Amino acid sequence: MLLNYFKIAVRNMRKNPAVSIINVLGLSAGLSFIWVIGFYIWGECRVNAAMPNADRLYIVRTKWKSPDMGLDWTGPAPLAKTLHENYPGLVTGYYHDDGINSIVSMGDKHFSEGLQPGDPSILTLFGFHLLYGDVRTALQHPTDVVITEEKALKYFGRKDVVGETLTIQTFSGRTQDFTVSGVLQEPPYNTVNYFNGGDESNGFFLPVTSLPFFGRDKLFESWGNAFIINYVQLKQGVRPEDLKGAVAQILKQNLPSDLQRNLQVYFTPLRNFYMEANGGVAPKMMEALAVIAFFILLMAVINFVNMSIGNSISRLREIGVRKVMGSRKGQLVSQFLTESVLLVAFSVFLALLGYQLGLPYFSGLLGKPLPSLVSLPPAFWLVPLVLTLMIGLLSGLYPAFILSRQPSISSLKGKLQTLKEKHIFRYSLLAVQFVSAIAVFTSAFIIHQQVDFFFHSNLGYDKASVITATLPRDWSTSGVRHMEAVRDQFARMQPVEAATFSFEIPDGNSGNEGNLFYKASQDSTAAITGSMLMTDEKYAAAYHIPVVAGTFFHEGMGLPDSTQLVLNESAVRAMGWKRPEDAIGQILRLKGTPTLFTIGGVVKDFHFGSLHDPIGPLYFMHIRMALSYRYMSFRIRPGSPAAAIAALQKEWSALFPDAPFNYVFMDDTLGKMYATEIQMQKASQAATAVALAIVLLGVFGIVSLNLNKRAKEIGIRKVLGATIPQVIVLFIKEFLVLLGISNLIAWPLSYFFLHQWLAQYAYRINLTPLPFLAVGVILAALVALLIVIKTVRTASASPVQSLRAE
Repeated sequence: MLLNYFKIAVRNMRKNPAVSIINVLGLSAGLSFIWVIGFYIWGECRVNAAMPNADRLYIVRTKWKSPDMGLDWTGPAPLAKTLHENYPGLVTGYYHDDGINSIVSMGDKHFSEGLQPGDPSILTLFGFHLLYGDVRTALQHPTDVVITEEKALKYFGRKDVVGETLTIQTFSGRTQDFTVSGVLQEPPYNTVNYFNGGDESNGFFLPVTSLPFFGRDKLFESWGNAFIINYVQLKQGVRPEDLKGAVAQILKQNLPSDLQRNLQVYFTPLRNFYMEANGGVAPKMMEALAVIAFFILLMAVINFVNMSIGNSISRLREIGVRKVMGSRKGQLVSQFLTESVLLVAFSVFLALLGYQLGLPYFSGLLGKPLPSLVSLPPAFWLVPLVLTLMIGLLSGLYPAFILSRQPSISSLKGKLQTLKEKHIFRYSLLAVQFVSAIAVFTSAFIIHQQVDFFFHSNLGYDKASVITATLPRDWSTSGVRHMEAVRDQFARMQPVEAATFSFEIPDGNSGNEGNLFYKASQDSTAAITGSMLMTDEKYAAAYHIPVVAGTFFHEGMGLPDSTQLVLNESAVRAMGWKRPEDAIGQILRLKGTPTLFTIGGVVKDFHFGSLHDPIGPLYFMHIRMALSYRYMSFRIRPGSPAAAIAALQKEWSALFPDAPFNYVFMDDTLGKMYATEIQMQKASQAATAVALAIVLLGVFGIVSLNLNKRAKEIGIRKVLGATIPQVIVLFIKEFLVLLGISNLIAWPLSYFFLHQWLAQYAYRINLTPLPFLAVGVILAALVALLIVIKTVRTASASPVQSLRAE
């Protein structure tokens, strides 16, 4: 019996290939998108969750009196270690690390890499697997280094490299040889070595005892340093609340008084931290994509159901003949459900095949590696099975139960007793499709406008033609003097308009936040919090930051004064001065520094960070005082960027033979800052393409079915004198009225969702009627064009062909 149903189903699909293809393509396109979004969300939910004892691993976090005083994902440097040493009955393990970027070399290979000096527990606490080396001794000596398998292949071309040597540059300008003592299997995406949430991880793990090479050992163990990442593993049954007394006692004994007043320590489960980090950007992204995916799935299912119902009407005579020949209602129901499930199963198979073949593209689209089908757990395969049955039964219910219930006489005449209700039902489903398509299309339009706003709004400085490169370091007075000479040598090159070196660039990540400064005539209780940028005197000229009062470290007026500070307008207002000129010459103190500083200049407010946040107080300190730098920035003259970069590459190689020239345009730097929004933009554009394809396939299918059913009506109209344009208008009118109603429903829904999304940005576009109207017009034009193309052929046919059967 089932084999017979299968044969009839295949025969019917061959009989109506156009309808079958539209059904399969529409549903498989929608399901492919669902797989992509579903696997992305599944992967995001699993970040940190696969670690052993993940329910007992916590990250130490701080809540500051004012959010701009510090970071919420760091804590006092020695806290985790002290908790473990003093309270072993509560804390069974800990890990804390520093983050360093330096130049790693092997022979003539030189790369700027992220280094992670920390406790040896990195190899045991988080479940990272060591391919080569001994976990017990891999980070025992100061010159040991454990690298990931990806880094081993990058430097040596093989994985088993224990005993090989890598050279790492220290911050004093010298180099130190490190011996590879272990090779780590590439860890899955996590927040321990992918801490900043980017697509680049730290692949070099050093022992804490290596920190003296970088001059950071004292800072790493200082209670005054509240910017170190700490993790603790609690004993079985211990809760974070049980640590309150211990933490309070430790902080009271060790933490400086100003930090005690301004911060509170709390613990977040490591498996939850990813969802809370960076303002909850991960769940926001997941929610937005889930909403879009829901609309896509809804459209795909509705399209399939609508087409299945429409196609079933043409089989009324077949049903009548079957019933006359003795078929029972149950047999007819089984036949229709079998056909529907079979068609859905084929669509699901194509969707899975499309996902697997397009895996590299989809991973690039979302900026995260997506799992291959073969790597999924066995339980996953229940999802396609359940979807097949659900969609198949849903789309087959109407023809199975309604049509099989029609009287034999009505069926043989090809008439449906409930035609009016059927018409309303099918067009209601199409209206839901239109609403979904409009919502997705409008969302993509607005997201594109907001991302475009990020890159083309006035940032307060000129990012055009600016490239940056990471410098080798010598953080000493002589090192800074040498770098000034190097900067001036670059600036004299013909393609270079200006050059500057600094510790920070406007990338949203490298700002030195939480610094307290106040008037010398006041005490520290009146201090305000701001970001500090450590730059030379050429920075404002290179980035075209307008100076509104005073000078930028006496630029162009001789040697810079390292005891000067330059403030932005927000800092001037926060200090209580009404005009930038009022601040010039005033004396300031920096918290924790005995030096008195003079305000030498004020710059116009500019966006050093992202447009997510409002511009806050900021001051510049000269590098001669800070003795710290990381980047060289170049403003290239108009002309040939390729020639300018080639010239810079040649000069760089002569000046820094052991350092790579890894240059980045500021546009690309901003691209990393807004990576989440760009991913959402790409995903929404892909969703729009899928949504339009589904809705247009649906319109095409319904118009085709209507034309087939109303062929005789069209013939009669033509005999009575109707023109082809009149026939076209007859069909267009039905769909455009429906589309108009759909717009009225979709617009307020889209507005509410998009208004909520834009509210997270301090600087954003204004929602105007234009995008909504534009989407409505574009969709109406596409639908009308499709109807015209399909209708002209039928309307142009001779009426004799459609009427001769009568």
